[in-house]
Amino acid sequence: MKPLRSYSDDEIARYVLGLDMPDRVADIQSRLAHDNAAAARALKWEAYFLGIVDALPTQPVPGAVLDRIRQSLGMEMDEPPVVGESAPDDAAPRPAAVDGPRHRRTQRGIRLRRGRVAAALGIAIALCLAALALWAGLRPAPAGTVVQQPVHLENR
Repeated sequence: MKPLRSYSDDEIARYVLGLDMPDRVADIQSRLAHDNAAAARALKWEAYFLGIVDALPTQPVPGAVLDRIRQSLGMEMDEPPVVGESAPDDAAPRPAAVDGPRHRRTQRGIRLRRGRVAAALGIAIALCLAALALWAGLRPAPAGTVVQQPVHLENR
């Protein structure tokens, strides 16, 4: 078995951002799975970058981006927006024949289901991240790791 390569802080940051070379990703992931210090650095970078993203002001999603996302997901282009998503400005009003009460109930049901799925996914991701943080905090230090304790000197 070949020894795992050590990665610098910059290399781990590039990996976390998804900017690393595809041929090195598996090697870095293997290193992170076996090296607690490297995994801690990756988590540090992830928290740092998420802090930057969270500080950015909210911007409306351009219609072209939404269209590409819908196409990649196989959604029809005339489907109503998902809860919290705004309709594009150039969206034409629906014909009155299609806007019957039955059609509105169906569309409302679809939006409600999508909202519930999105909320469930968000909760699941938040729980996974919380469990990971708790697990990382409760794990004992590996054997051979030096843990420094603060020393309080009294001034006499």
